[in-house]
Amino acid sequence: MPQSISLILSLLFVLAPTVQAEPDPLVVQQQEIVAQAQKVLEAWRQADGGDKTAERPLIFALFTGSDTEPAPNYRERLTRTMKHIQEFYAREMQRNGLGPLTFKLELDKDKLLKIYIVRGDRPNNTYSGKSGQEIRALALKQLKEQGVDAHGQTLVIFCNLTKWDPKTRKMSHHSPYYAGGSHQQGTAWQLDSILLDVAEIGNTNADEKIHDGQYGHITLGKYQSIFVGGVCHELGHALGLPHNKQRPDEQKRWGTALMGSGNRTYGEEVRNESKGSFLTLAHALKLASHPGFSGSVKDMRRAPKSRYAELSTVAIEEGKGVRVTGRVESDIPVYAVLAYLDPEGGSDYNATTHVAVPDKNGGFTIDCTSFAGKSGRLRLVRVHANGWAHFKEDLGMDYTRDAQGVVKIDAPDLSKQRGDAGGPHEVSATQDADPLCECCKKGS
Repeated sequence: MPQSISLILSLLFVLAPTVQAEPDPLVVQQQEIVAQAQKVLEAWRQADGGDKTAERPLIFALFTGSDTEPAPNYRERLTRTMKHIQEFYAREMQRNGLGPLTFKLELDKDKLLKIYIVRGDRPNNTYSGKSGQEIRALALKQLKEQGVDAHGQTLVIFCNLTKWDPKTRKMSHHSPYYAGGSHQQGTAWQLDSILLDVAEIGNTNADEKIHDGQYGHITLGKYQSIFVGGVCHELGHALGLPHNKQRPDEQKRWGTALMGSGNRTYGEEVRNESKGSFLTLAHALKLASHPGFSGSVKDMRRAPKSRYAELSTVAIEEGKGVRVTGRVESDIPVYAVLAYLDPEGGSDYNATTHVAVPDKNGGFTIDCTSFAGKSGRLRLVRVHANGWAHFKEDLGMDYTRDAQGVVKIDAPDLSKQRGDAGGPHEVSATQDADPLCECCKKGS
């Protein structure tokens, strides 16, 4: 090619207008919501003498029966696994616009996770999925004997209650596998096994498949998605997150909600099997005020005096959606109102979410457009700057949907408000005989 023509083509390339992709409207909307929420949080933390901060790392225990030693390389495996989960939360908080907030890990001098051994007073085979509270009581007692007070903290208990046959490559377990908690404290009962290692999450080698007692013939990579993903999911409960499901618009962009069936898809993007798991904006906003994420402990144990002063609904989207308009009053700022659209059946496992941030007068509007099922309930959750959230408040906003998807919803009953009643509104630990909560077993 002549030099003059090459020069002309080069100039045309440089001078050609750059075609920029249109901003994703959902991402733009979420960025605006997050910016408003961060202003509320920052203003409150700096008011009245400024913020109060403290390190609140997770506390880890490994439980094993009186006749069994911990699974080999447990500290190395669990360090890799928890760092991977720590990075997942940081990445998802960052994607949601809140910065790389995540939980803290306490490492020993050898840079491995500090894990306290807790021994049962009976053989391993006498413990089951129903032994959670007994194991927790032993953990609290033995941790205290080792100089650690886990009361009022987030405690993660890995249970060495598995059976592995290397000859037949069969794995089974009889471990508690559930969690519950709030911004103040929580407990997650997890499963440990010789196979649990996030380093294997990309393993698709058919020759190394295992026979899991619940999930059948699966790759080691899929085993990690289920059980490392399960650790990540149950930790969410211990941090105060309830179940929720991805909306269709969220699924298209980011995959499966962690607190839905996202444990089963955790890391699947590494194996090119799906988009993997993600943290919804509603739950990222909830974690933004968790002391373990934010470092702020300002008034974390003070119950807000809070209520809806006004609340009403009106149909939108040709009757297929509902606009909720209200005004909150509180002595500790409400920086987010979360709407859970929870169809009947399956407890809260199929609840999709929408969010809003109250303005300086407490006013907010949430457009709820992801109703599902023939009937269900719309639940509102106020989230306060000190981490407090009113998850257990029920305002009687039941709905029905006809064959065309038109929604009819009951008027909110403000007389049912809890205000500052009771202790911290915790997400309750669910007792499941199987290792996964119902949402994960059903794939909902």
